[in-house]
Parts: sequence; C-alpha cells; structure tokens
Amino acid sequence: MAQQKTRSLSVELLGAQNIAGINYDSRFKGNSGLGYRVGLGYGYGNTSGLFDQKINGVGVPLELNYLLGKKNSKLELGFGASLGVYQVKETIGYVEDTWWYPGGENTDDTSPKTYFYTSSRTQFGYFFFGDIGYRYQRPNGFMFRIGVSPSFNFGDKYGLSKTAFYPYIGFGWSF
Repeated sequence: MAQQKTRSLSVELLGAQNIAGINYDSRFKGNSGLGYRVGLGYGYGNTSGLFDQKINGVGVPLELNYLLGKKNSKLELGFGASLGVYQVKETIGYVEDTWWYPGGENTDDTSPKTYFYTSSRTQFGYFFFGDIGYRYQRPNGFMFRIGVSPSFNFGDKYGLSKTAFYPYIGFGWSF
C-alpha cells in the first residue's frame, strides 16, 4: 500500500518571512524525504549608513526541502528564494558648502546647513535563504518548526540584505 504524502499549513515568525507569514508545505511521498514549501509573508527592515532606508513589503518564499527522520522528529534542510514587492523609503542628507578656506577661517557668517531629501519607490526584491532546523511533524495533527535561516543575495540593485543567520519558529497543522 502506497504511503500518503503529508501536507501542512503553518504560521512562521522571522526566517524566510522576515517578520511573519503563512506557509503551505508538502512532501512528495510519505512524512519524510523531499518536499516543497510556498508561503506569503510580510517583511520590514531598516538600514543606516550613507543612506537611511526603510523597506517593507510582501514576499513569496519558494523552497525545496528535505526532512530526515523516521518518526515525528526530523532534521529539516531546505533552500529557496523569497521574491516580493517592496516599498523603499530613502532619506539622504547633505551639508551645504560653508566656504571654508585653507587658512581655516570661515568668511561666511552663517552656520553650515544640513538638508535632507526623502524619496519613496516600489520595487521588486529578492533574497536566497536556507533552512537548518528541527521539525516535529506527525502525518496528521500538530506541527512545529524551529531553526536558523541563512540568507544571501547577489549584491545587485534588487537584492535585499538580511542578517546572515536569521532564526525562525513555526506552528501549524499537518493533514
């Protein structure tokens, strides 16, 4: 008799979702082995440096994963990409020329002025991620996941930066 594949719906915090999201996960056969995950999540982030950026948006993580283990406790290994549409708000500051001369004297009596320019745009963004963690999954019933999600991008204008090793936790139901 063929073993029925296990599917699950879960809520995830952090990880590939960045803040929070929902996932559908399915094995190709049985309750272990190769499977896939598709999700929908919300992400938010700040960066500071030369530019101050606030990024938020909706992403769709797509993943191939493998569960190792014979019973309900499993090692979870996965690799995927999160693709999304993000709102990027940048604030750039610059200082007005203050007319300083090589001798050190300032011939302009006004103080230096800092001006800020803020722009906002909607753009496509992506990052690649992995999953390394523990999963408790019965063929039917409660499902739990916890682990770390390393991430990277190719450094192009669409690549989103995340912390290199982001933790994740998920709760759901297998059926």
